[in-house]
Amino acid sequence: MQIRGLLDAGLPTRIIKQVLPCLDEPRNIHFSDATPEMLATPEREKDRMTDRIGCLTRNRDALAEYLDAVRNGAGATAPR
Repeated sequence: MQIRGLLDAGLPTRIIKQVLPCLDEPRNIHFSDATPEMLATPEREKDRMTDRIGCLTRNRDALAEYLDAVRNGAGATAPR
């Protein structure tokens, strides 16, 4: 379940391989001796996910605006 949850969150398997040994239960990750190098990869992945979320949010909002415009007749053409 932990692996599935991490995959569903968008983490690549190379990151999961690093994080998995540190999991004692879902949502609790323990690094007793984390170095900046160990944290750099997950930090980059978090930033990448944030960028993806922003892109998805913009796309969703644009689609919602389009649907609202079409439903409200803004997309209809005037009769000739």
